[in-house]
Amino acid sequence: MTHHPQSPHHAQSPQSPQNVPRSSDRPQSDFDCPQCAQPLKTEPPYPQWCPSCDWNVVRTPAPAKKARFARLSERLVHGLHEDVVRSRTDGGGTSVGAARVATYALAFLVHLLAPAFLALGGYLVTRWTLFAILPALVALDLAWLLRPRPAPFPRDAEPLTREAAPNLYALLDRIGDEIGAPRTDLVAVSGSVNASFRTYGWRRRRLVEIGYPLWIILTPQERVALLAHEMAHSRNGDGRHGLVVGSALYSLGVLRDVTRFGWEPGDGVSRWFAESLLAVVGLPVRGLIAVMELLLYRSSQRAEYRADELAAQVAGVPAMNSCLDSLVTRADPAVRFLDTSVTVTKTDELWTALRAAVDTLPDSERERRRRAARLGELRVDQTHPPTYLRMEWVASLPYSEGRVRAAGLTGAESEGVELMDGELGTVARRVAHAVKEDARSALYH
Repeated sequence: MTHHPQSPHHAQSPQSPQNVPRSSDRPQSDFDCPQCAQPLKTEPPYPQWCPSCDWNVVRTPAPAKKARFARLSERLVHGLHEDVVRSRTDGGGTSVGAARVATYALAFLVHLLAPAFLALGGYLVTRWTLFAILPALVALDLAWLLRPRPAPFPRDAEPLTREAAPNLYALLDRIGDEIGAPRTDLVAVSGSVNASFRTYGWRRRRLVEIGYPLWIILTPQERVALLAHEMAHSRNGDGRHGLVVGSALYSLGVLRDVTRFGWEPGDGVSRWFAESLLAVVGLPVRGLIAVMELLLYRSSQRAEYRADELAAQVAGVPAMNSCLDSLVTRADPAVRFLDTSVTVTKTDELWTALRAAVDTLPDSERERRRRAARLGELRVDQTHPPTYLRMEWVASLPYSEGRVRAAGLTGAESEGVELMDGELGTVARRVAHAVKEDARSALYH
């Protein structure tokens, strides 16, 4: 849970008010805030920051944008949060409104583009003219890229079956029973500091992806909250996980990646023209994605609040809030470790070293990260609400005790945790090897 530092008055309560030094009564030192002259928090090698005025709390300022749009974004994000808090009795589901109808209409339009380009390409091919061949090839290529397709199995992830991890799947089944979610078909273990729920393949098999770096920096009960949150997405009405909208966004995402400007110095003039043409073709694709994201923002962020509530029911409010706090204070250090230290760490020691790097983070740096999260830019084009608003929402819920314990299926808590850790450990080494290979490849690109 977020803790609040003492105010200057409380921190010096043993002294009388007359003896408390004012910033103007003492000389400025290298460890005083340049903005308010109060003492800084200093924990090398972490950045200095001021607990009095929040100087240097945000290390990477958000890009400047028009004040009117910034105020609109903040009003919309806080308005949705207040709406969710007021309307707990509506189940947190998404409403069938104009935005939802427009989103599905655009998704159907995307699915119609593939046969339209196919017909256009076929027609141009039959003309057998020199000037029609290139447009025909472009149209047929777009038809292929926009074809309806299911999301694939996550790249660079390792499958973990029921037979290989009976205790983990027993926990997933128990969580699913509590929140009314369907059974998980497969677990994927990846090297990302994240977790997700998705369907993949034409049979739309339900998959929970567990990022092993995130898994090992959470406590056992926080892991229950994490799994419950992700599984809740299978039943909370989020259009992103549906067949129509989800597959349309996936197809558009593939086309956006293909048309991204990828020219680099030394590639030549012809490559520059080709990449520029692709980038121009991709402009309407990016515009369509942006429109769909804005239309989905309300239902997507509401779905996140609903998933948090279901997770709090399963794991308890303290565990869910602690899990969210870890995403703010512990996840970024894990990402930084993977970005900077993977290539110089032995494969067998990678996960131990990562956990040690995260555990050594001082309390003052954790508090700075919490404050930075609160001061960050509020945007309406993000699928997740700000974490501090999610924590406020979870803290208001009445579920002090969770329904599912991390080791409730196996007896002793330590035994249950060790069994699941052992099951995940069977693929953890392969994931570590894949992470190291990706890091080495990135050095040459």
